[in-house]
Amino acid sequence: MKTTLERASAYLAKMPVAVSGQGGDCATFGAAKALVRGFSLSVEEALPLLLTWNQGCQPPWSEAELRSKLRSAASSSGKAEGYLLADRLMASKAHTAPGMENEAERRAWQRRHWPELRRVSQEEMLAIARLRGIPWEGLYIAHCYGLLKACELDGHDCYVIHEGRFAQVRRMDGQMLTNAEGKPIKAKNLPGSEGAFVGRSLLFEAPHVLLVEGAVGLLEALTAYALVDMEPSWTVLAATSASSRLERDHTLLKALSGRHVRIVPDLDTTGMNAAASWLRDLREAGARVEIQELPKGCKDIGALLAAEAVNQDELNQIFR
Repeated sequence: MKTTLERASAYLAKMPVAVSGQGGDCATFGAAKALVRGFSLSVEEALPLLLTWNQGCQPPWSEAELRSKLRSAASSSGKAEGYLLADRLMASKAHTAPGMENEAERRAWQRRHWPELRRVSQEEMLAIARLRGIPWEGLYIAHCYGLLKACELDGHDCYVIHEGRFAQVRRMDGQMLTNAEGKPIKAKNLPGSEGAFVGRSLLFEAPHVLLVEGAVGLLEALTAYALVDMEPSWTVLAATSASSRLERDHTLLKALSGRHVRIVPDLDTTGMNAAASWLRDLREAGARVEIQELPKGCKDIGALLAAEAVNQDELNQIFR
């Protein structure tokens, strides 16, 4: 079992270094806060770790400046002291919580310990749009339907794609999160998440459904929806991953029966295999369904939206 200092050092090593003119002050304060608030270290305990991290900063801070950052972070408000220790404890308990008789109970227990999910602000929506390189209109739609939220996780401001029992988290600054093994990951499903498809709350009675891959793909597809001034006869649904299988979701298959479903797969082997599986299951359920590939060079709808000049005809073709 690693000591708190060892864990804090490993955590700090994964944090981005400070670069002057690129949010360096915020990066340094975030590193200091992780040490003295997240891992509940004293200024003297934290200083050697912060000095080591500081060697990669451009330019490095002085020791006096780092001490000042640590003191300011120690007196800052926000998450309770020891929150990074608590997160690790929660992750451990999530697998061994006493009195849990079955998987459903364990997952429900995990969801009760999710961080607080709050409404995302307009400034945050614009920041996410810049990060993803897409217009922000679709993010506003997701926000209005409660599908896009925000939270603080592991000391980082994050945005959350959330529906029902499913919540996927990504950092607002585009940097990596870490999984239970300490490995870097770009997106993290909160413990206890359930649900292979998101966007159910958008289905209503729309006869035409656009099915895309990836939880973040929901945001991209909604943006395309907004840019083509789509008629209400269309709606959007997203598989949370390429491994999502419709055959296991009888309720959703029943809801899609009799509708027209257009699958826009990610243009890679995994994405095409997933699309073939969804095509089969939807046809067996009585849906009218086809696969529509994106233009050459566009792996997903996000790539189409991120082009320097969005091709309106190509967007219209998706919903035609």
